[in-house]
Amino acid sequence: MTLERVIIPIHYDLKIVPCPVNYTFLGECSVELCIAEPTHGITLNAKELNIQTAAARDPLIGEEYSVTATSVSYNVEDETITLEFQELLHVGTSWILDITYIGLVNDKLNGFYRSVYTDADNNVHQLTTTQFQSTHARRAFPCWDEPSVKATFSLTLVVPQGMTCLSNMSIESTVILPNGMQEVTFLKTPIMATYLLAWTIGDFDYIEAYTSGEFNGEPVLCRLYAPFGLAKHGQYSLDLAVKSVEYFSRLFNIPYPLPKLDLVAVPDFSPGAMENWGLITFRTYAVLLDEHGTNERKREIAATVIHEISHQWFGNLVTMDWWSDLWLFEGFATYLAYIVVDELFPEWDIWSEFVKRIQEVLKHDALRTSHPVEVGVANPSDITQIFDEVSYMKGAAVLRMLNAWLGEDQMFKGIRKFMHKYMWGNATTEDLWVTLAEECNVDVPGFMRKWTRQTGYPVLSITELDASTILVRQNLFLSTGDLSEAEDTLLWPVPLSIATADDQSPRNIMLDTKEMVLKVDTTKWYKFNMGHTGFYRVVYPPRTIDLLGQALGGAGSLDAANRIGLLTDAAALVASGHTPTSSFLTLLKYFEDEEDYMVWSEISYRLQELFSVWLEQPTYIMNGLKEVQRRLFTKIVKRLGWDSLKEGEDQATENLRALAIRFAGRAGDPEVVAEARRRFWLFMNDRNMSAISPDLRFPVFEIVLRTTTGVEEYEAIVNYYRETYMPGEKVVALTVLGYGHSVELIQRTLAFAVSPEVRSQDILTAVATLRSSVRGRAELWNFMRRYWDILYERHCDDIRFLDYFVLLGIGSFSSLERYHEIQEFFVTKDTSSCERILATCLEGIRMHILWLERDRDDVKQWLHGNGYLTVGPEEEQQQSPSTLGRRWKEQEQ
Repeated sequence: MTLERVIIPIHYDLKIVPCPVNYTFLGECSVELCIAEPTHGITLNAKELNIQTAAARDPLIGEEYSVTATSVSYNVEDETITLEFQELLHVGTSWILDITYIGLVNDKLNGFYRSVYTDADNNVHQLTTTQFQSTHARRAFPCWDEPSVKATFSLTLVVPQGMTCLSNMSIESTVILPNGMQEVTFLKTPIMATYLLAWTIGDFDYIEAYTSGEFNGEPVLCRLYAPFGLAKHGQYSLDLAVKSVEYFSRLFNIPYPLPKLDLVAVPDFSPGAMENWGLITFRTYAVLLDEHGTNERKREIAATVIHEISHQWFGNLVTMDWWSDLWLFEGFATYLAYIVVDELFPEWDIWSEFVKRIQEVLKHDALRTSHPVEVGVANPSDITQIFDEVSYMKGAAVLRMLNAWLGEDQMFKGIRKFMHKYMWGNATTEDLWVTLAEECNVDVPGFMRKWTRQTGYPVLSITELDASTILVRQNLFLSTGDLSEAEDTLLWPVPLSIATADDQSPRNIMLDTKEMVLKVDTTKWYKFNMGHTGFYRVVYPPRTIDLLGQALGGAGSLDAANRIGLLTDAAALVASGHTPTSSFLTLLKYFEDEEDYMVWSEISYRLQELFSVWLEQPTYIMNGLKEVQRRLFTKIVKRLGWDSLKEGEDQATENLRALAIRFAGRAGDPEVVAEARRRFWLFMNDRNMSAISPDLRFPVFEIVLRTTTGVEEYEAIVNYYRETYMPGEKVVALTVLGYGHSVELIQRTLAFAVSPEVRSQDILTAVATLRSSVRGRAELWNFMRRYWDILYERHCDDIRFLDYFVLLGIGSFSSLERYHEIQEFFVTKDTSSCERILATCLEGIRMHILWLERDRDDVKQWLHGNGYLTVGPEEEQQQSPSTLGRRWKEQEQ
C-alpha cells in the first residue's frame, strides 16, 4: 500500500534513547510537513511502535499553537498508523508533527536491532545497529517509508559515554550528560529516502584513509570500523573504498556528495551489505580479510564493497521511484562493480567470471515461475521477494548487453546525463531509457522494454540449409524442455554478434523476427553471442559443436569467456532436453588440455550440477561419473602439485591448483585423499599454517570429511571454528561441517547450527553442504519440517533467509515422491513470504525428474562406451527410480 501524497514530509528531527535493560528505546520524532489539502487525519507508516503522544503545530499561527491527536489507530496489515485531530489542519508548508513513542530494539536483524560479539580476550560487547531496506525504517520511527518520499534528517542519539556512535553524517556535537550518558547529534543529511538512514552504536576500532578528490574543498575521510581487534583486517576494503569513491566521482562527473564514508563490519547482519548513505554496513565476513585470505575471497569482497559504493550515486543520489524499479539500481550497481574491478584488477579476467556468474539467473529465468525484471509490487512481502537473482544478475546482464549494443562511450554519456538530470530526486526505468535514447539517437526503449518486461529469454536454434546458409529461429527457452505452442508467443530483439573461423571480429546483426536466414560458411566453425554479452542460449547442429570443440586449442582459439559460454549453453541444453547429456560429456573431452582457471571452474560447476541430479542413482553410475571427474582433475594436480612452483605465482594458477585438488579429492583420487589427510593433521595438531595454504584450506577440510566417517576430524574442525577469531576462517570451518555424511555427524551439524555458538545469520551456512549426500538431504528436509513454524515466525520479515532455507531444504530433490511430500507439507503452511521461491523449487524438481527420465540410459551408455563404467550383472540389475519421470508424465496426462 502506498500512502497518499496529500501530506509530504520535508525534514525529520529524530532523538533515539536506547534502554538496554529491556531492549526497548524511547523515540522523539518531529517532522516538518507540507499539507496540500485540509485534513483531520495524518496516516504514515509505523510498525511495532507504541505511540505515547502526538500533536501538530504551526509556528506561523503562533509559538504556542498546537493540536493534540484525539486518537491513534493502528493498521497492522498495512503497517500504518492514523492520527486523528478534532481541529482541521489547514493547507500549509510550516506544519510540524511531534510524536513520542516506544519501540523495540529487536533481535530480528532488521529495523533497529541488537547484536553482540566476544573479542579475542573473551570480553563481551553489546552493540545496536539498523537495517531499514526495504520497509523497516517504520520499525524505528514513524515515517513516510517509501523511496520517492525523500526528506532530510537530523539525528540525536543518547547513549553511554565511551560508545562509538555512527550515522550517515559526521558528528556535529557531543554533550556530556549526568549518569554517564552522552548526547550525540549528527549533521543534517542531504535529501534522501528513509531506507538509507542508518545508525550504529557500540565498541569499535577503526582505520582511516583520505581520497585524493575533494568534498567542499576537503578530501573525503573514509573509515572502516570493526569489532575490537579486527579493524586491521579491513585495510583491503578500505583501500578499495578510497579508489572506488575516486573512480565513481570521475565516471559520473559528480563528486562524492557527503563529507565522509564509513564502512562498518557488523557481527550480526542479514544481507551481505547495505548501502546506507555514508554509512555502509557489512557482514564481518564480507568486508574483513586477514593475511591468510584466499584469492576467491578477495574477488568476493571487491565486488561487494564496490557494489555498495556505486550505490552512493546510483541509488542514493538518484533513487528509484518505486520498488518495481529496484532491478535498475541493483542491476546497475552489480554491473558497475564488474567495470571497476576490471579497471583495478585486469589480471582477474572478471568478465569471464561474469559469464559464469549469470548462469544461475539464466537457469532461474528459464522456469515458468520466474518474473520479469520490471515487476509490480504492492506490499512489503512482495518487495522483499524481488531481491533475487533476476533483479541483480539479469538486470546486470541486460545492461551489459545494452552497453555492447550502444558502445561504452555512448552508454556512459547517457548515464552521466541521466545522473545529472535526476540527482537528489527519483527516477524510473523508463526515465533511463528515454535519456539514453536522447543521447544516443537510438530506440533504446523499444529494445530494452522486451528484455525487462517479458519473463524469460530466447534460445536460438540453428539449422544449416546448405554449405553457406543457415536458418536462425528464436523460441522461449524453458529448462523443463516442454514448451507448448501456446506459450511460445514472445519475441525479443536479439543482438547476434557472429564470428567465424575466417573472421573472429564479430558481425553484429539484430534478430527481431521469429526467424532469419543468414550467410555463414558451415564447413568451418562459427559462433553466435561472442563474448556472451547477449542474454540467450544457442543450439548448434552436432557437427558444428565438434568444429567448435576442435577450435578450443591452438592459434585463433576462442577466448575464455567464449569457451565458458560454449560450456554453459551445452550444459543448459542437455538439462532441458534440447540435446542428450552424452553430448555435454563428449564436449568435455575437448577441454582435457585446458589451462584457464575460470573455464575449469565452470566445468567443475557443471559436473556438480549433473552429480546433484543423479545423486540417488545406482552407486555404479555415480562411480562412473566420479571417474570422469577424477581423470579430468587429477591430471591438473599432477602438473601443478600441492605447493607453489615458483615465487610470486599468479593468482589464476593458485586458484586452479585449489580447484583441481578439491575436485580430484571429491572424486576419491587415493593420492589426493592421502595427502589431504596428512596435511590436515599437520595443520590441526601443530597449527602449522604452512601445511595448508589459505587457498587449500577449504578443499582439504572438505576432502577429509567426505572421505571419513570418523568423528575425530569433525571435532577438530569444530574446535578450529571455536578457536579462530577471524570471520573468514569461521565461515570455512562452519561451511564444511555438512560434508560429514554419517548419521551421527549430520545430526551433530544440524544441532550445532541452531546452537548459541552459531549466529542466526549463519545457520544456513552451517547446513548448506548437507545437500551433498543422499542422507544429508533427507535429514535436512526432516529438519526443515520439524523447525518450519519456529523459523518462519522468526524470519518471516527476512525473506533472504527464508528463500535460502527453502532452496536448501527442497531444491536439490529429483524424485516424484519428494515432490508430492513437499506439496503436501506446505499446503497447510503460511508461505506468503516465500511463495516465489517455493514455486521455483517445485518447478526445478520437476525439471530434474524429466531430465533423469530422458537421459538416464543415455548417460549409462556413454559411461560404458567411453571406459568409465565396468559393472557386473548384479549391479546392472539394480532397481533404479527410472519410472519416476514416466509416472510424472502419466499423471500430467
